[in-house]
Amino acid sequence: MGLFSFFKRESAADRREWLDSTVRAVASQVQGRMVQDMRAAKRSFETAETPAYTESWSSSAVHINEDLARQLPTLWARSLGLARNNEWAQRYLIELDDNVLGPNGIALQMRLAITQRDGTTVQDTAQNALLESAYAKWGEEADESGLPWCEVESLALNTLARKGEILIRNRPGRGPMGFQIQLLDPALLDVTLNRTWGGNRIRMGVEINDAGKPLAYWLQMTKTGDAMTGYIAVGRHVRIPAAEIIHHFLVEEPGQLRGIPWLTVGARRLWLTHDFEESAAVASSNAAKRQGFFFSPTGEAPPGFGDTIVSSVLEAAKAAGKVLTPDEIQAITAAAEKYSTTVPGQYDTLPIGYQFQAFESVWPNINADTYIKQQLRGWAAARGMSYISLGNDLEAVNYSSAQVGIIGEREHHKKTQVRLRNWLHREVFAAALPYLVLSTPGLKTDRLDEYREAATWQPRRWVPIDPVKAANANETNLRLKLTSRRRLILERGEDPDEVLAEVAAEEATFGPLDANMVAAAPLPPDPAEPATPSKSRHLHLAATRGLIDGD
Repeated sequence: MGLFSFFKRESAADRREWLDSTVRAVASQVQGRMVQDMRAAKRSFETAETPAYTESWSSSAVHINEDLARQLPTLWARSLGLARNNEWAQRYLIELDDNVLGPNGIALQMRLAITQRDGTTVQDTAQNALLESAYAKWGEEADESGLPWCEVESLALNTLARKGEILIRNRPGRGPMGFQIQLLDPALLDVTLNRTWGGNRIRMGVEINDAGKPLAYWLQMTKTGDAMTGYIAVGRHVRIPAAEIIHHFLVEEPGQLRGIPWLTVGARRLWLTHDFEESAAVASSNAAKRQGFFFSPTGEAPPGFGDTIVSSVLEAAKAAGKVLTPDEIQAITAAAEKYSTTVPGQYDTLPIGYQFQAFESVWPNINADTYIKQQLRGWAAARGMSYISLGNDLEAVNYSSAQVGIIGEREHHKKTQVRLRNWLHREVFAAALPYLVLSTPGLKTDRLDEYREAATWQPRRWVPIDPVKAANANETNLRLKLTSRRRLILERGEDPDEVLAEVAAEEATFGPLDANMVAAAPLPPDPAEPATPSKSRHLHLAATRGLIDGD
């Protein structure tokens, strides 16, 4: 009897009671866990949470060199594609060159000074002029391919935007002055080369020591065995010591070995914008041309179209001296009936048994101008530029908005100018300086260090948005001794020594400028004169200001 009661069958009421109690217990546990998770979430980073809608958002991080080793060739290809075929990317490259380099590039200005016997310091104008002249002469054929320095500047900046880095090889013993450079394609630095050599690591073509400092660069040769005398070659790669190479890029993460093309940040947005514009243009053109459809009983093409194709093929065969067989003509006729095109005012014929249904998308539900503007704003933000410059859109721009946008944009261009000066101009000038001195009479080899330290670089500057206000502000700052004339001239992108020399020459020829000008400030009122000016008052003022003879 006891055994029977132990295996007693569970009643429906008992089962419902068990289920209810179990659900209440589990619900209480789940609620407790959720409350605990919510409390923990308030103390954690929101971005680190992984709800279901963030599945496509990567939650793992690898070193930037690993990503570059796998994806740099693709980044190059897509960046070059944008630069060659996308109008907005080309606009960015134009703006970059115009604002960073301008019409005169980044100019060398020597500031070599000498101390006179009385202890005063003056500019060594003779030596400064010799060095600047020698540098300009060397720049006429700076690259061993024959490119002048002004083209090298533009090409180096353009390469930074397209491929994210500049790669230059110093070439002593070349050119009219004994030194040239060779601007190289960064793709020659093999991104797939990863190995060890002489105890050092080679990563993406760069040989580095344990501290990550480049020791050599492994460049790809056109063919195996093309290595130059005195260099190590392994397979299709040649090892060039780091002292002979100038390699620079924007370092965005510690330990980064290769550069990221500037055009690639937001490139998908830019590519989609171009694709949208092209699709919209094709759709608009097609809609403007096609008027409708005819339904034919047999589904045959409209008369005349296929005949035109067949007759054109027959004429081409005749011109080529070929005779087509009846079977070939029949095959051409059947194929011609399959072709279709769109011309203004066209009506097509639908095959029998088929109907045409247009596809009408509800997205985007905004006009094309708004969509394109939104996309370009995002890409312009990634490039440190204002939308009004990149988008070439001045429709709704006023003085205040233009000033805010352009000032921030110009500050970014200034930073790019500093980078280009440090990466290109200073390094190339330091390498070329000994050869300039040796090939220029009047320069002294024992002053090489002085020459190097005295070299300064003047980048382009911009016309103020409101020149009158800027001039008044400069005048106030000069009067309060908050700046100097030399600094103001430099801010305009000009050479102070040249400007001062021109002013001195003009004053020697024409006299001081103030002596020939009417004073701008009004004269103080004469207490003896009545408040209302009379003719005599006007004559007195004119005589005082030298406009008429006072007698």
